[in-house]
Amino acid sequence: MGKYRVTVTEEIQAKVQSLSHKQLLKQVCCPTLGRIGEECLEEFGAMFFHPMERSRLEGVIAEFKKTCTIPPFIVSDLECGPGNMILGATKFPYMMGLSQTNSETLAYETGRIAAQEAEVLGFNWTFSPVADLAVDPDSPVVSMRSPGVTPEHVVKIAGAYMKGLQEHGMMATIKHFPGDGFTSLDHHLTTPVISLSQEKWWHGPGRVFQELIDRGAMAVMPGHIALPCLDEPDERGLYPPATISPNLLQGVLRKRMGFEGLIVSDALEMGGAVGFRNYYDVCADALESGCDMLLFPRINERFYSEMEQRLACGKLSIETLRDRASRIVAVKTQMGLFNQEAVVAGSTQFDREAHQRTAKQVAQACITVVRDRAELIPFPIEPQTRVLHVVIMNNHDQLMELHARMKQEISKFSDHVTQWLDPGPDALFEAASEKAADLIICSIGCKLSYGINVVRLHDEVARNMMGGWTKLRTPIIFVSHFHPFVHREYEASIDSIINMYGDIECSAELLLQAMTGKIPINRELFAHQ
Repeated sequence: MGKYRVTVTEEIQAKVQSLSHKQLLKQVCCPTLGRIGEECLEEFGAMFFHPMERSRLEGVIAEFKKTCTIPPFIVSDLECGPGNMILGATKFPYMMGLSQTNSETLAYETGRIAAQEAEVLGFNWTFSPVADLAVDPDSPVVSMRSPGVTPEHVVKIAGAYMKGLQEHGMMATIKHFPGDGFTSLDHHLTTPVISLSQEKWWHGPGRVFQELIDRGAMAVMPGHIALPCLDEPDERGLYPPATISPNLLQGVLRKRMGFEGLIVSDALEMGGAVGFRNYYDVCADALESGCDMLLFPRINERFYSEMEQRLACGKLSIETLRDRASRIVAVKTQMGLFNQEAVVAGSTQFDREAHQRTAKQVAQACITVVRDRAELIPFPIEPQTRVLHVVIMNNHDQLMELHARMKQEISKFSDHVTQWLDPGPDALFEAASEKAADLIICSIGCKLSYGINVVRLHDEVARNMMGGWTKLRTPIIFVSHFHPFVHREYEASIDSIINMYGDIECSAELLLQAMTGKIPINRELFAHQ
């Protein structure tokens, strides 16, 4: 498959020419259902659906489609399988876990499964895969969502996942151009700046985006991220986020990289965009700079009024609106949405058990011994082994199912299991120094959450790593269920650690089997190298 190309016919141009200013604006907008409300559905070019149960999604998608005279894009974030966004669908570990399998076949199959299970509900567009390089281990946005650190490996896994999506009717979106993952700043909150030379950018994130474009990526999402080496500052000396940068979107992405597919902005309410410039100017500037669609605009009468004002004063042209809408309608035509109304809910059959077996295969293959200086793994846990399971995780109260599964699975091996949540360093020192347990299994780390601006252990929870309890006589195996770079921060104090790259129903069971030597465990850091 070569580059994706959009063909705008005279028929499409005529159809778009007949649309009013307001209809054109609606066609280039992708609001979220949560903000529009199920009781106020109306026509838009696309609609984004946050996580919901399958039955509810099926109903509300069907109702939204009834309001549309032009078939809409039905959108979600299927970043690694369907289960995180469609509650009850097959759930997979995060993308870095899939990457750790080092298998293009599994990456393709995961993309296929995501497309199939989402398609039956009417989805036809996903804002994935993440194509960012996980260079800065403290990135609060990238981390386990990334396929890895090196361009070669990211292209290998993200490319296979993208192919699995697009060959099964789901438009894929590579993000976040020109590349997140080089800073600990969060573009939900502010505008990160990528401090790379042109050479390093073209050989790093630029190479990733170019190769995925050449493989047929249908859409690109620019991040609210600045790239000074290929751009110019404004009158304040500040470099603009890619979302509103003609140099990056038209000069680099369109002309130099030859991308002809759709460009969809990241969420416009994010601080990286609207902390840089007036909200309504950002909406107009994103379209004028090269975006085809606006993500999560605040749709109300003021929005339409403000955009009409910008049309009147020349900040936004009617020609731009027609061009963007024409391209959107053209892609819908090329995807066959006018001919078949996408897919009738429930019309596509798939083997749910086979999908779950694939997810389990990914979950097992990605369990990785990241470090084992103490040579503890595999560790024989017998019925008489006293095991202390310690949880050192921010927001651990949101992960009670994970902790319960861990205790349950450890108890299948040991008759003497104790579990502590955020016990503090004094209690841990006493337990380790007095040999109160024969083994301490420590679940550690943070789960990504947008707008927190830190992915490391933080606040009082981080104080559990004080006290010196990790260097006493009791064997300790750390397990990072989410954040893949815990071992880098605790270089000296953590001697043995296993990465899980996400938690699905079978993860704890597979972890204990791998930790005790019942099944093989991965020791290659494919995604990290």
